[in-house]
Amino acid sequence: MKCNDVMTFLSQLSSKSITFSITGEDLNFLVSSGYIQSLSKDDYDKLAASVADLPKVTSELEEARAKENLDEATLIRDQKKVHSIRFWFEGREKKEADREKAQADQQVFSKDEEMVKADSDELQPLIQKKSMLDRQVPFGERYLSLTGSGVVLLHDLTVRNYRVGEKDVKNFIDETRATEMELKAMAERASNYYSRIKDAISDMYPYVAFSDEELDEEDAEGYRIKSKGVESSQLWAVAIGLAKLEGDPDKIKENFIQTLNTLKGSSNSTLDSQLMAAETLVAAGHAGDISQDVDKLTTTDRQIRQSADVPEELSTGVTATLYCGSNPDASTRFNEFSRITRSYTAAAVLSGSQETVESLSQKFDSLTSLFDSWGYSSSEDVDLAAAYLTVSPLSREDARSKMSTIIDAIKAEFEFPLVLAAILASIQALNAQEVLDLMEKAVTILQSQPLTTGLSHADLSSLAIRMIYGQ
Repeated sequence: MKCNDVMTFLSQLSSKSITFSITGEDLNFLVSSGYIQSLSKDDYDKLAASVADLPKVTSELEEARAKENLDEATLIRDQKKVHSIRFWFEGREKKEADREKAQADQQVFSKDEEMVKADSDELQPLIQKKSMLDRQVPFGERYLSLTGSGVVLLHDLTVRNYRVGEKDVKNFIDETRATEMELKAMAERASNYYSRIKDAISDMYPYVAFSDEELDEEDAEGYRIKSKGVESSQLWAVAIGLAKLEGDPDKIKENFIQTLNTLKGSSNSTLDSQLMAAETLVAAGHAGDISQDVDKLTTTDRQIRQSADVPEELSTGVTATLYCGSNPDASTRFNEFSRITRSYTAAAVLSGSQETVESLSQKFDSLTSLFDSWGYSSSEDVDLAAAYLTVSPLSREDARSKMSTIIDAIKAEFEFPLVLAAILASIQALNAQEVLDLMEKAVTILQSQPLTTGLSHADLSSLAIRMIYGQ
């Protein structure tokens, strides 16, 4: 059973107009897997009979609520009378009569509430059954309807049909489940890393404040961001990066903390730059005791600060990116790319590519011009987004088309969507709609982690992109 056949059948079932036919075996699979609910003629008739009293119960509830409202108004009026100043000037018999009237009103109103609740309790299952009945579509000797899982399967097939249309649907279901399980496992590992790294950093840097608020500053043109502290979302990003690594989590965490501690003693960069460098070094295999690499790192760090005017506060992260890159001439190329972009991170990204400086520069300039035509003025975001797309296999035209779709989808959530859109667009194996859908699935998974409480949806979306990029 091919995916596009299942998508067609589920789509027609959703629109309650089935003309497409599938075999009994395939239908039984969808039913037994929980994607379709199937009722026999007898079950359908019983369901229809069970909701026959719905109009009567609805009418009774409306009458009970109307009576409750009237009796409540009477109760409020009589209670105000008993609690008014004038009440204390009344005679004894009048006072007693008013009190008894207010008490009687309260009893009547309490009975009204009980009646409304009883009618509501009777009505709710009838409404649910009526909703189920309304979804039924006759098909042969059965009545069929989509379940919640079926709605999700239809959505997933619709988004991914361009890629999986000719695949067997069972393989697609297995693939989808495996992806979701992988993302869930990654989120759980990241949550573990987050807690343990946060505690370790608190011990190493007692002056650092952890915050969910924006702590960054920019210069007038949006370049060379400097952090005053560590945001929870930033620490989560590091945790996700570590969670994507294979190996013993205890060993990875130990290597990360040891690497960070070494950088702390040999660098004057900000903590966020050191975090970036430590994660990069661990991911590249330069983990644990990096004391033997310190001299090389220090030399590279000094070179880029002298030749490209990289501020010492940021140099450690840039140095680690160049040091761990696949291009042995990355440091030399960094000087050349620093002349075409004021973004040190963008220059580092470009330097790691194996393409010639000339071809990369041309593509980079073409992309920044494209973004300028979209109304994005020169900034760190523009250059970094252009750098990610420059080193990707996407052509300028493919990047333009894919970026347009992604930006339209996320621009309401992010003030500066370019970098995130570029990272998503760089996932070449998936089209724009599928990568956006995968991002939202990752957001939902992250929301289930207790330690993400307090992070905004924008923060979670950024972290979700970190999860799926490179998958």
